[in-house]
Amino acid sequence: MTLGVDLDARIGGFTVACRFALPPGCTIAIVGKSGAGTTSVLRCVAGLVRPQRGRIVCDDAVWFDADSRTWVPPRDRDCTLVFAEHALFGHMSVLENAAFGLRASGQPKSLALSRGLEALERLGVADLRARRAGTLSSGEAQRVAIARALSLRPRVLLLDEPFANIDVERRPPVREAVRAAIAQHAMAAVLVSHDPVEAALFSDQLLVMEAGAVVQRGSPAQLRERPLTSYVAAFAGVNLYRGTATPASGGVSTVEVGASSFVIPGSVSGPVALVIDPDAVVVSHEPATSSARNALFGPIAAVVPDGASLRLSIASDPPIVARITKRSVDELGLAPGVAVHASFKASEVRVH
Repeated sequence: MTLGVDLDARIGGFTVACRFALPPGCTIAIVGKSGAGTTSVLRCVAGLVRPQRGRIVCDDAVWFDADSRTWVPPRDRDCTLVFAEHALFGHMSVLENAAFGLRASGQPKSLALSRGLEALERLGVADLRARRAGTLSSGEAQRVAIARALSLRPRVLLLDEPFANIDVERRPPVREAVRAAIAQHAMAAVLVSHDPVEAALFSDQLLVMEAGAVVQRGSPAQLRERPLTSYVAAFAGVNLYRGTATPASGGVSTVEVGASSFVIPGSVSGPVALVIDPDAVVVSHEPATSSARNALFGPIAAVVPDGASLRLSIASDPPIVARITKRSVDELGLAPGVAVHASFKASEVRVH
């Protein structure tokens, strides 16, 4: 294990609790809404915030231990934090920024500049090395900030929304360059992101926080298969409903959710959670004539791109999200405000 985190911190009137272990060369993504406490966890690991309880260790080094009152200041932790807003030195050149951490830690100038240039090349901004950082675009500056962190080759790499300011077309190569550096130098990396696609592409393990606490952890597939909260369901891109099941005839049960009654397979009694993938939802202007036994009706609230398809948020009771092809959207003339029927088969419902 490279990084072990088990902490409780009070920041103003807000409490954050988080625990995870991370081996070298691996990445975990901490996700949550704004204000969930994700960035606070990074700041605790970096030493910018001192927790009230717990322990933070890196290999054999104890960075924080409440019981023994151990506290290692940020400058003495083999850890680098990439801020959401690059935080470069505007009066320095790009190369001087990339080499700054190494120079500040006492490394020879030649080594610092060599490693800084190598990191800039990895991020595709070596051609900017002579420019003053203050003249860069936001996306260029963010890539330089990431290069500055990678040049240090820290044991622990902390990333706070590192790709948000980078142009969409440049994100994939930048993301892969960072992943390659993490693997090559056996770093333990922690990513904070509000983008579910970014988090899933960057890390195999997700840790979801709500209101300062971890509510679920697992792979993207595990979160999609069994989300435990409405936020996790929305983040994973699935529909989640809760209700009470009552057995009915014909080997099925009914579940009352809002003003609707859903049919699920099997004889089930008591509280249940229902998960429906957006791909399983059929959208039409007329009531479904297929074998789908569950149907909702309401206006389209939003249409959002999702890869090669589009996600339709339908303001039914309860609301539902469908994922259909752009061709189908165009053919049906679907747009915000258009009322539609949304149906799905009982066999498509995952019951928990």
